Amino acid sequence: MLKHIQNSLKEAVISIIPVVIVVMLLSLLIPMTPSLMISFFISSVILVIGTGLFTFGADISMLLIGEKIGNKLVRSKKISIILLVSLIIGIVTTIAEPDLRVLADQLTSIPSNTLIIIISVGVGVYMLLSSLRSIYNLDLNMMLLISFILIFILMIFVPSDFIPIAFDSGGATTGTISIPFIMTLGVGLTANRTDKKAKESSFGLVALCSTGPILMVMLMGIFFNNVSDVNLSELVNNSYGYNAYFSQLIVSLKDVLFSISPIIIVFIIYQLITKEINKLEMRKIVFGLFVIIIGLTLFLTAANVGFMDMGYLIGEYMADSEYKYLLVPIVMILAFFIAIAEPAVKILVDQIEELTEGSISKKSMNLGLSLGVSLAAGMSIVRAFTGLSFLYFVIPGYIICLALMFFVPKTFTAIAFDSGGATGGTLTTTFLLPIAIGVCLANDGNILTDAFGLAALVSLIPIITIQLIGLLYQVKNRRTISIEDLDESIVDYSWEVSNG
Repeated sequence: MLKHIQNSLKEAVISIIPVVIVVMLLSLLIPMTPSLMISFFISSVILVIGTGLFTFGADISMLLIGEKIGNKLVRSKKISIILLVSLIIGIVTTIAEPDLRVLADQLTSIPSNTLIIIISVGVGVYMLLSSLRSIYNLDLNMMLLISFILIFILMIFVPSDFIPIAFDSGGATTGTISIPFIMTLGVGLTANRTDKKAKESSFGLVALCSTGPILMVMLMGIFFNNVSDVNLSELVNNSYGYNAYFSQLIVSLKDVLFSISPIIIVFIIYQLITKEINKLEMRKIVFGLFVIIIGLTLFLTAANVGFMDMGYLIGEYMADSEYKYLLVPIVMILAFFIAIAEPAVKILVDQIEELTEGSISKKSMNLGLSLGVSLAAGMSIVRAFTGLSFLYFVIPGYIICLALMFFVPKTFTAIAFDSGGATGGTLTTTFLLPIAIGVCLANDGNILTDAFGLAALVSLIPIITIQLIGLLYQVKNRRTISIEDLDESIVDYSWEVSNG
């Protein structure tokens, strides 16, 4: 267990180090007060500890809970129970996602808990649809196509300020807590199927669960008319002393207990009904949940005191200086390394490699995803500088994704959309988004339309990059492997790495 904690902390350090190094270099160009610098470094240490503990707790408890519930659902063979539990799991795991909490807290004109609950219901509904797809072998491409046609239609009626928020909601929902549940449930529901497409159907659940929130927030936008631009004064913490940390710690603990309590309730009800979890597993799960609460509280405290403030300052100052366009490559480099260390990406990539028996290597997936995230982050900063409409990026982007579905092997399409759902993670919302907000502030831009949408693009571009990898593979192997065979079996997708 100690080694497990050390590995989790090591991964957290690796994810934070690029940010710290960049801030240290930028301190040579940007006038920073000693109190902010000290607070940033203290917050960085707390963020590492919090992220490490949270990841460790999720590994030892959430994976086990997800596996138990998934196996029980499969054995029950009762469609109504499977669908009900899928709906509940989608809702409760999304409420607990830290990325979503950070994103919601930066929308000062919309009540955080209201937005989180609405987004969670969207995930729950699409989790239910995902279970139907796994059980009845429904076509993922058609489900995604119908969903995005509905999204494009709703965009006509939704206020422009809500559109980037809606797409960001889809990018921030599937993370360290929800992905283990979603992936485990998908594998469990297809375990008893003997058809050739069973393995293909175990992918794509994350993709669908990232789509539901977009629809729900757009529906919310039609009826929620009092949204206003973000008030940065409500976001920036001007106090960095002991009292600031203590006050934020209390607020964060309340938010965490609100987020985690639905999962705890579901777990208790499950155990009372089934009594399947033995004493050893019970101690492991309870300890893991306790660690999650501590880690998530520390993470949110550090993010709100000093860490995000540094992002706001960097974005605002750099955008108003002679070095402003240097910010684009800086953010791209940051995004590349952040994507590599993203816990949700690691969970997804590990499970993809395991499910495909090593045919899709972690190295290939990580490289493709990191390049896509880097490009998306750079585009987002350019958009914040120029005020280019979010629609100019998201509509062509998803049209490309949907068009590629008809040419790319279905397994690649499912994995690509799953990957996109996992990339808009923790540091994207806690550091990169604040930089974009700071840029908008310096340029007197509309933060809702020019800064928000970053998490959405960070989720979108990797989908295209992974699909292009699949398309390249298919083109080069067209003479030897038919499209039908490629869809029905997992082949060696890592050939490009080994054979150059």
